[in-house]
Amino acid sequence: MPSLWEPISQELSRIGSLASPPLTAAAVLGALTALVAGILFYTTKSTDNDIYEPPEKVVLKVEELWHYPIKGLGGIKLDKGTLGPNGFEDDRTFCLQKIHRDAETGEIKVWETMYSGFHFGMVLFQAIVEDREKGPHGASITVTRTGTENPEPKQFKWTGKSAHQIRFPLRPDIKTMDKVYLDLHGSATDAYDMGKEVSDWFSGYLGFETKVMYIGTNSRIVRGSGAPNSDLAVAKRAPVTAPLRRLIPAFLKTPTERITFHDIGQYLVVTKESNDQVSSRFSEGINMDIHKFRPNIIVSGAPAAYDEDYWARIVFPGHLKMDFGGTCWRCQAITVDQSTGQKAEGETGEVWKKLMKDRRVDKGWKYGPVFGKYSYTGLKDIGREINVGDEAVLTMRIKQRPIFDWPLPKAAIAAFSG
Repeated sequence: MPSLWEPISQELSRIGSLASPPLTAAAVLGALTALVAGILFYTTKSTDNDIYEPPEKVVLKVEELWHYPIKGLGGIKLDKGTLGPNGFEDDRTFCLQKIHRDAETGEIKVWETMYSGFHFGMVLFQAIVEDREKGPHGASITVTRTGTENPEPKQFKWTGKSAHQIRFPLRPDIKTMDKVYLDLHGSATDAYDMGKEVSDWFSGYLGFETKVMYIGTNSRIVRGSGAPNSDLAVAKRAPVTAPLRRLIPAFLKTPTERITFHDIGQYLVVTKESNDQVSSRFSEGINMDIHKFRPNIIVSGAPAAYDEDYWARIVFPGHLKMDFGGTCWRCQAITVDQSTGQKAEGETGEVWKKLMKDRRVDKGWKYGPVFGKYSYTGLKDIGREINVGDEAVLTMRIKQRPIFDWPLPKAAIAAFSG
């Protein structure tokens, strides 16, 4: 393997041999080009050989696709998923915020991002997208309350007559909306308040003041090494050249991946084989509902349960590459009965504890089990599609499980520790 400095030193020697007068602009440009090229070349390599091509071809099949326009609410099954800059288009572009006000002044003290693992009742709201044929700016979201107070909990399409439904644009006009700065897990963004009518509708069911926020075209950066193109991920792959990477102008680097109101990554991929293994922990006849893991992509064909822990890249038709980051640590959302909004009775309500026995395998997250893996697609593939039934080939694996290193605030660690 050539030395790190070989292409760089060769170019610098060439420039040094140029005759006086002092170096020309072209020569300096040549040196800088060689420097950048050398650094970029070596930072794409894994110095510890952790990433490798599997010896046998593994073909996976896309069984289901899902997106969740409103974080924590019931998801929407897709026939095809269109790739956006931060995951599937319109995935988790809205979130609910529990509002904490000062008792004396009435001013908002805390904006608390709501998760179905803490607020089980969130599963009693089902969102659907209507009028897709009008395009994303003409489409709307209809949310239906599916609790016992609704006599027609399975009527998800907008009727215009039910107090248990509300509708608003899939991509609202933010010009007249109040802007708020929100921080999720130490990764912040500007977001926009959907207004009093929407807020009051959700608040009435949840029993406390709730605001619905829209992210618009904003996004949040993926922190830690979970994003394949983050500085920390590159540094782990090529620690020798990591200090030199700082010399590269930002416009020459592949940008770090970004997300909307996702927790950690753009897509969550889970396998049927792993879910079957979870079901095997229950008594005969009881199966784990794979949708409780809130996946974006469900695949079959993994060579073993939890094999996805070691996936680095899969390739869909048309050479569409999807790179993997970290595993997904699980909260109490997987224990919820989707029909009652309460912790499930019996064995399925204990699934988190069952997984704690042998799925607490991420050395960076000792507080709970992991299931599924986060993944990312490139900006060059925006607008392309993944379809149900597509086959994807596993082209790259890793030898060791990734280690979670997103620098979470202490309060977040405490909240998600079971």
